[in-house]
Amino acid sequence: MNEKLENSRFRIVYTGRVQGVGFRWQVKNVSESFGVTGFVRNLSDGTVELWVEGEKAEARKMIDAVEGKLRDYWHSKVEDEREGEPQYEDFSIDFL
Repeated sequence: MNEKLENSRFRIVYTGRVQGVGFRWQVKNVSESFGVTGFVRNLSDGTVELWVEGEKAEARKMIDAVEGKLRDYWHSKVEDEREGEPQYEDFSIDFL
């Protein structure tokens, strides 16, 4: 029986001491251990935006790894999940 894997797209905005501390570079480093695509970038309001796309369980594992590794930097987040196919070819740091 072939079951289709559910793909999801997660958008998370982290608030805290997340700019100027290597947050994006550490997220990029964590992403290399997972089969996901997307990006991480600083926003003009001092928050960091993370998009993670891929198979839902794999994407969730990557997000959990990021949040565990960087827990001392962020204090709140807003998360949105949508079903859908990945829109990016790899995972990168995006510069506005």
